[in-house]
Amino acid sequence: MSRSLSIQQAVRIIVEENPLYVTLLSSGLVNLSALARSIKPPLVDSMVGKDTKVFTIVKALERISMNYKLVNEYPDIVKALSMAEIITYSGMGEVEIMLTEENMEKVAKLRDLLTAAKVQFIILNDGNKMHVIAPLMYITSVCTQTKIEEYGMVRIMFAEKAPVGIVTFLVQVMKSNQITAKHVLRYDNDIYVVVEREKTPILLNIIERLRTMAMLQSAQQVGRG
Repeated sequence: MSRSLSIQQAVRIIVEENPLYVTLLSSGLVNLSALARSIKPPLVDSMVGKDTKVFTIVKALERISMNYKLVNEYPDIVKALSMAEIITYSGMGEVEIMLTEENMEKVAKLRDLLTAAKVQFIILNDGNKMHVIAPLMYITSVCTQTKIEEYGMVRIMFAEKAPVGIVTFLVQVMKSNQITAKHVLRYDNDIYVVVEREKTPILLNIIERLRTMAMLQSAQQVGRG
C-alpha cells in the first residue's frame, strides 16, 4: 500500500518541478493565495489523496519560500525586461465589430480618426469580427451604441528581438498574481499587455520588481567577481 504524501511534501515537489514557481517564490513575485488555489485541485489534492485547504497550502508555500535565496530560472527574459522601455496607456477600450460591409466602413472611419489623432491603437481580425483596442474617447465617438469596457495597456519595448518565451512567462506570472490579461500581443520587438484598468498598477509593480531582480543579480555577480 503506497504512503500518502503530506501537504508540505506535495507542495515542495510541485514547486521544485516548476522553475517558474521557484523564481516567483524566491523573489516574492507571487500572490501565495492565488498560487495555492491554482495548484490545489489538479495537483495537491491528487498527490495527498484528499481535499486540502487553501490556507494550509499557503502556509506550506510560505515555509518553502524561506528556504530559497534569490533564484532566477529565466535570466534572459528578466535581463531583457530590465533593459526594456515601459510605456503605459490608460483609458483604453476595446470594441468588437462583426465583419460586414457596413461595419468595415465604420472600422475604416475609426482607423482614420485614430491615425489622425496620432494615438496608440491596435486592430485585430479573427476572421469573424474586428477587435479595436484604442483610447476609449475615440471608440465611443464612433461606436455610440455599444457598451465598452475600460482597460489599461502596458507596452514593453525591447531594443532587440523580444526574448523567446516572454509571452508565456508574462501570462504565467500574471496568473500567479490574480491578473487575467485580456490580450498579450507580440508585434516586432514589442509586447502589448491589455488588462483590467484596476490591475494595471499591479502589473507595473510586478514588471518593476522583475527589473530589480536583474539588477540585484548583476550586483551579486560583480561582488563575487
